[in-house]
Amino acid sequence: MPVQPPPAEGFDQAKLYMWVKGLESKVNGLVRQADILKNDFIKRTNDLKKDAKTLNADLLELKREQQKTQEKMDLVIKELKQTAGSEEVTMIKKYMDYWNPMTFVTQRDVERIVETKLQEEQKT
Repeated sequence: MPVQPPPAEGFDQAKLYMWVKGLESKVNGLVRQADILKNDFIKRTNDLKKDAKTLNADLLELKREQQKTQEKMDLVIKELKQTAGSEEVTMIKKYMDYWNPMTFVTQRDVERIVETKLQEEQKT
């Protein structure tokens, strides 16, 4: 609602003073509200910047952890490729059963058997 200036003929200094004081009060109120809004905006902006920095740091840490995990997985895969497969294990088992290493003799056993045979031949 626009404020109309007082009529020129009834120009009263008291009314003019009251009118100017009322405007001044309203302007001061608006300035206070603008300051409050500005301060609130600055505070929220700073909070958002801090949150963004924290999120960025967390994201960077997650990327590092993912990279480390990927490297470990690659190492495990590489080591698994170097191990024997089930077919190779089956083949080795077949040869082990065929050779039957439990019946192998040691060098001492052979030497003892040879000595025993030689002694038997000398006795006879």
